[in-house]
Formats: sequence, structure tokens, C-alpha cells
Amino acid sequence: MRKYLFIYKPTPGCYVRNKVEAQRSPNVGRRLVVVLLGAAALIALVAGFITGFALKFPPTLTASPARLAQGNQPAQNAFIHLETVASVDTAITFPRPDDPHPSWVSYLPTTTFKVPANSVVTMQIDQEDTPSGLRNPFWANAQGIIGGKFHMTYFDDKGNPQAGDFSALDDPANAAHTFGIPDLGVFVPLEGLNAAAPPGSMNVITFSFRTGKPGIYRWQCFVPCGAGTIYGNGGPMQTLGYMSGFLVVQ
Repeated sequence: MRKYLFIYKPTPGCYVRNKVEAQRSPNVGRRLVVVLLGAAALIALVAGFITGFALKFPPTLTASPARLAQGNQPAQNAFIHLETVASVDTAITFPRPDDPHPSWVSYLPTTTFKVPANSVVTMQIDQEDTPSGLRNPFWANAQGIIGGKFHMTYFDDKGNPQAGDFSALDDPANAAHTFGIPDLGVFVPLEGLNAAAPPGSMNVITFSFRTGKPGIYRWQCFVPCGAGTIYGNGGPMQTLGYMSGFLVVQ
């Protein structure tokens, strides 16, 4: 019977390769730790965004009972009073001293409104910002409001107070902001405050519209007024509580 003797002969370079791999393993471990720490930081940032931004809702303003409005507007079932400002820290009607973005343009005191279903809602907006202009002149026309016109008190080029009922702005370039509820077909341009107006002045715009069935309807300003952001569409334009919000109909 033949006997075979097997002699193990390591492949040249095997020992060296194993040694190199052993030297590399600590580096792999360090890289893994860095990746895990980076992932944890990213998760923390996302969680902070969700809790501090995406899930942060402005308080709700419930419409007050019926009262008489200005101009040709009828009595209504609900009344909402708002203010538009160039920066939160300049507010006259509804100061918000603890706002985290005092230099942002905004609607005040909030942007979530609760109104009754199948009713007439009248809104009064104290407009204190200067003109920004509309990129699309079509939006200078009022739409979806009772009577087709809004009432406005304002100041002319000599700083004299004026008042009237309007279906559109004479010049789209004079718009400061807009108030639009697309799902209800409501759209109202807001005239910018004339440079000749006395200090502390405001244009007061009043209009009425009808609500329908219960639901939550998004509203927003269609003037890109987020100064310092890309095309003016960032910052207050993307943040609830400033230039957009919800109309809760119930």
C-alpha cells in the first residue's frame, strides 16, 4: 500500500497579503464608525426638521360672529381680520414680538382660519407693504368674490386718503400681495401702500366670498415675496404661518 505524504506549501505572498489585510481592518472599522455617526447626524437633522418645521402649525383663528363690512359688502356669517406686513417686526395691527423670523414678510396674526360651511365670509386685510408687482397681469383681477368687487381705502400719489370699490388693480405693478384660495376660485390682489402715504398708514381691503361644503382649503399669496431666496419663493413663501395657510370650513 502506497502512502502519500502531503506537504503544505504556502502560496508566495499569502503571508504578506494576510498581514496587509490585518493592517487594513482597523481602517475599515474607523470608516464604519464615521459612516454610522454621519447617518445618526442626518437622522437627527431630519427629525429636527420634522418636529420644528413640518409639524409646526400656526394657531387657528376662528371667525368672529356676523357684523357689517365696508363699502358694498353685505352682512356676513363670519368675519376675518388680517394684516400684511413687509416684516413681522413692523406690524401695527397684530404685533408678534417673539416671532423667530422678525424680518420675514407675513400675514398676521396667523394663517389658519376656521369658518362655517355654506356661509358668507368677509375678510378685512390691513395692507402695510409697498408694491412688489405681479409677474402675471392676469392676477390683478379679483375673482370669486361677492359682487365681483373689493372695497379699498388707500392713499393717492399726493398722500391723500381715497376709497372705492374695485374689480381689479389699475396697474399690476402696484400689487404688494394677493390672497387666493384656488379650490374656491377666490383671488384678490392687494394694492401696495403708496410711497406718499403718511408714516404708519395702511390700505384696508375688504371683500366677501361664499364657502361651500366642509373641508380644508389651502390659501396663499401668489406674489413671490420671499426676499433673499431663489426667485422669491423660499422662506416665508414655503412656511406655514407667513404667506400661506389653510381655511378650515366646518
